[in-house]
Amino acid sequence: MRNRISIMVLVGAIPLLLAACLPLVPPVEPVVETAAEHIEQGDASYARGHYDEAVSEYARAIELDPSLAEAYWARGRAYYFNGGQYLRAVADYSRAIELDPQYTSAYYYRGWAHVPNRAWGGAISDFTRAVELEPGLARAYYGRGWAHTNDAQWDVEEYAELFMLLESQGNLFLAYRGRGWFYVKKAQWELAVAPDLDRAVEQEPDLAEAYCNRGFARAKKAQWEVAIADYDEAVALDPGLDRSHYNRDWALSMEAAWDLAIADYGEVIQLVSGSASPPGSQGDSAAGEQEWDLAIADYNKVIELSKAPALAQKAKDAIAFIEELRQDIVK
Repeated sequence: MRNRISIMVLVGAIPLLLAACLPLVPPVEPVVETAAEHIEQGDASYARGHYDEAVSEYARAIELDPSLAEAYWARGRAYYFNGGQYLRAVADYSRAIELDPQYTSAYYYRGWAHVPNRAWGGAISDFTRAVELEPGLARAYYGRGWAHTNDAQWDVEEYAELFMLLESQGNLFLAYRGRGWFYVKKAQWELAVAPDLDRAVEQEPDLAEAYCNRGFARAKKAQWEVAIADYDEAVALDPGLDRSHYNRDWALSMEAAWDLAIADYGEVIQLVSGSASPPGSQGDSAAGEQEWDLAIADYNKVIELSKAPALAQKAKDAIAFIEELRQDIVK
């Protein structure tokens, strides 16, 4: 009996003796994820153009730290470039701004995300806030200039309303029969350069394109100056014609809208080139004349600066168009 007990004790002790002879294995520490690591991995995927992967990494960062404004901004940027998911981008930029109201890049990128949705007011507001926070941000002035350019165009529904009014108001058409009115309702986008939405958001503005679009804005402003002069002449002959909502004050506001675009492109030109722009119209010449000359000067700068033959040809065509238009308007 004693022998049996001794054997049992010995057998039970063997595992203990073996365990004592083995090296100690430290306990396995659990892997701790951090939001910063996922943002870094997302940035790497973004740089390679793997936007789906980037979105997933930024989404994980947000799960780990929902208060991280940078993660929302970065995911919004990935959405923007991932097949143009602009509305999702706007939502993420907006959340970043809620978390950090001084987040310049969130305002700037949200401004560009508004552009393809034609939300010109939102784009102007965001670009304005971006340059308030960073006054030297030329790309924001460029984006705002394009938004102002689109916002300044005479809306097709509004001018259709005017022409319906003319059909029902007897001789009211006499106030709007000048050649200036014929041209201001035309968009004439062939005289401008639409920004590449992928390139414009992250690269410095092209100086030649800024001159081209400022030339376009000046040409449109000149057309409004002529239209207003035509209106004034008609009303001087018959004051009873001054009875429409589309009156002189309204026309002056339409003309002034182009000044906003001109000013923004002027800021771009000054920031990119380091040289100040020439002064605008002083109002001491015939209607539109000085603005026509300034528009032609801008298009000549396009020809001088552009390395793209298509853009240089656009500028040459614009100058030819302006010269023909001036001759037609003064007939």
